[in-house]
Amino acid sequence: MKRDWRLDWAFPALGRAPTTLPWRVVHLVGRDAPPVRRATEQFLQSQFGKIFPASSEEQRQLWARAHLNMLAAEMLDASALHRLGQPGGPGIALTGWEHVRVLQERGQGFILVLNHYDRLLTAVIALGRRGVRLNILTMPVLENPHLGESQRAFLMRKIASITAITGGQWRVSSEPLRPVHEGLRRGQAWVILADAWSPDFARMRDHPFLGGYLRLPTGIERLAQSTGAPLLHGCTRSLAPDKLTVEVEAISGTPQAAIDTIVSRLERDVRERPWAWWHWGLWDQMWRTATCEGEKCPI
Repeated sequence: MKRDWRLDWAFPALGRAPTTLPWRVVHLVGRDAPPVRRATEQFLQSQFGKIFPASSEEQRQLWARAHLNMLAAEMLDASALHRLGQPGGPGIALTGWEHVRVLQERGQGFILVLNHYDRLLTAVIALGRRGVRLNILTMPVLENPHLGESQRAFLMRKIASITAITGGQWRVSSEPLRPVHEGLRRGQAWVILADAWSPDFARMRDHPFLGGYLRLPTGIERLAQSTGAPLLHGCTRSLAPDKLTVEVEAISGTPQAAIDTIVSRLERDVRERPWAWWHWGLWDQMWRTATCEGEKCPI
């Protein structure tokens, strides 16, 4: 299978270079080959034009390029996670730490809910730096037929780096979830993405989103309902390639209402910074018009 020199060599080499200069120039390397980047930029501009019709052509072009630059920076983050929040690496400003501290002092497990927004690993690293043992639940990697050899190896290195910093375990959604249930009841913290998406997910529901409905899985709310675990929402915003902020927010209400709130936060953030959401390529599968609402809405 064809290898990817960016994943195999370029990003790891940049991650070893001193200072934060690699983060300021990584957009020149890009996540993908130039022809792919050009095609992606054109696709994004088209999507933005349909979803944000009031935007200008210049604005849509800036959003598309910012999106590609953000993805390249995130790939560099994944190659040098040990440098995030450390001297010589991208700085991280954390707010909302008190919400985590209160739950830790009670010995209470919780779910840190993230979305595919901006450089999402930053929130995990920011809490890990403060001694929070975080466990991570993701979609399958090794069994994913859509990943190439280089992509699979890159993701496995990333997962190994994350767990080394957070001290937690990594599980995939195809494995039995009993250890996750038991861990939350015993006071563990688990990281789960609310907007993880696959057409194979069996249980999903619609959320108001950008004039229509975004269909997302219900796993987090069902897990919280069965374990009594509270939900915290984490969101990263990159102010510059080497300057990041992380906000942690305690979300109240029933698990279903809490997820509704988290998705509404995502909608707000996407309206403000459309380029920072990862899922524009899945938009036509995840989103539907306002004429189709509810759990029985056909896929």
